[in-house]
Amino acid sequence: MHSDGEAIRVEARCTPIGAACPDCSHWTERVHSSYLRSPADLPAAGRSAQLVLRVRRFFCTATGCGRRTFVEQVPGLTRRHGRVTKRLRRTTGAIGLARAVGPAPALPSSWASSPAAPRCCAG
Repeated sequence: MHSDGEAIRVEARCTPIGAACPDCSHWTERVHSSYLRSPADLPAAGRSAQLVLRVRRFFCTATGCGRRTFVEQVPGLTRRHGRVTKRLRRTTGAIGLARAVGPAPALPSSWASSPAAPRCCAG
C-alpha cells in the first residue's frame, strides 16, 4: 500500500496456488501468464483509491472442457470482464436508485475529485 497524501494505491495478488475453471470446475495449477488489473473502487479515508491486482491466467487441463484458458477472480472483489469492484457497483446502484425515486442524496465531497467516482456522482 502506498499513499501520497491525496491518493491511496493498493497492490495485491492472489495467494492460492491454483484456480477452478469457471466452465467445468476442474482445479488447475498450470499458469499461462499473469497481468495487472486495475478495477475502479470507492474512495477510502477521504482519498481516491487505486487498486492494482496481479491476476493469473490459467490453462484448463480438463480434456472435455472447451475453455482453454481463464483468469482467476478475487471473490467479493472482481468478476469476469469487470472494470469496477463489486463494492463500487453496489454503491452506484444504490445511488442511482435513490436519485430515481427522490431528491439526490448528499455525497462525500471527496467523490467529486476522485477518478473512481461514478459518473452519476461527479461534480
